[in-house]
Amino acid sequence: MKDLRIIRLLDVIRSKIDNTIKFVFLSAGQVVEFSYINKNDGKDIICVPTQTACNMGCKFCFLSDIKIPIRNLETDEICALVDVVVSTLGLIKKEKLNHVLLVSYMGCGEPLLNIDNVIEAGRRIQEYMKKDYRVVRFAVASMIPAMSLMETFIDKVKKAGLKMKFHLSLHSADHMVRKGLMPSAEPIEESVDLVEKFVNATGNSAEIHYALIKDINDRDIDAEMLAAILKGRPVSVKFLAHNAKPSIDFEESERVEYFRAKLEEAGIKTEFYRPPGWDVGSSCGQFLMDYYLKYNKKE
Repeated sequence: MKDLRIIRLLDVIRSKIDNTIKFVFLSAGQVVEFSYINKNDGKDIICVPTQTACNMGCKFCFLSDIKIPIRNLETDEICALVDVVVSTLGLIKKEKLNHVLLVSYMGCGEPLLNIDNVIEAGRRIQEYMKKDYRVVRFAVASMIPAMSLMETFIDKVKKAGLKMKFHLSLHSADHMVRKGLMPSAEPIEESVDLVEKFVNATGNSAEIHYALIKDINDRDIDAEMLAAILKGRPVSVKFLAHNAKPSIDFEESERVEYFRAKLEEAGIKTEFYRPPGWDVGSSCGQFLMDYYLKYNKKE
């Protein structure tokens, strides 16, 4: 167990474009970032990392460009840092009893590589926050780095009885294109099968994440393949605005409405989402960059 006395809050940074607030910690000598998202919809959303970095090698992730020491965050760390966010912002108030707390494991790292701590931290947070919120629930975003890990995850979520939504990072319905974007990706059909199994086994919901990138995964055939794979499945699709990364020549696609129409025709619910807090490095794939470089530039 990490000595929680060596956790230090380095900075609290507020976005100028929305209500996102980023918390930068130094924990056991490593930079760890959480973020708070408030959409004025009765939900307090805390975006939580599961590792100090990520080695999945996804092309669109900013962290793929630098070598950061990776370790799994421990249960006590995750719980303690969530507590700091909650207490610093004064989130626990009487009127919050009508609100929802969403702890979203979508910060830095691949959650299925740290299953035990993700589940146990969720169980503890659910237990001690349920007196202050009407609903305490969770979300996990994963690329499913191994089928066996997803099987284990399903069993443990079911056993813990957690309200947990699963978000599959898909980003292409073409296996070779997806492997080019996400070299650690497993086969698509089998991955989606396991997402469906998760829904049926746990009673929770699931959605597919797909960032449309111009001339990469936004062809007509891509929309057709995506609809064919997902038709009849108990999932929805969230199209994400591509978060441009300077080191690669990827552009945001303008074909979102075309893709949404194609999927809606197949009976698949869709939405478009622009991740919050991009100006303070709190969007997907941006976590850690500024402060990691700042604290490690002498190494």
